[in-house]
Amino acid sequence: MSEPIREVQDRSWVGVVSVWIAAVVAAVVVGVFTPDDDRFAWLGVALAGSVLLTFGIQLAGGVTAGYLTRVAISVAGAVLVLVLCSVVIGIASLFTI
Repeated sequence: MSEPIREVQDRSWVGVVSVWIAAVVAAVVVGVFTPDDDRFAWLGVALAGSVLLTFGIQLAGGVTAGYLTRVAISVAGAVLVLVLCSVVIGIASLFTI
């Protein structure tokens, strides 16, 4: 594989990590700013936003090689991040009055 193609593919993985970071930010915003009864519903909205962000970033990148792999890893990572954050929110809600 030539060097310019490898450089473009390496940059396309930045989109995967940026979706994970956006999922963490969304989970923190949901955990801090939403009422207790609505937190888990808004985490679902955060997941839907992460999926849409994934498609937008990957399609805007214009790199076709490995597209499905990057989308799958990006969405799976966002799901994992949001699951971990929901566990933390659930445990924290046990200790609040």
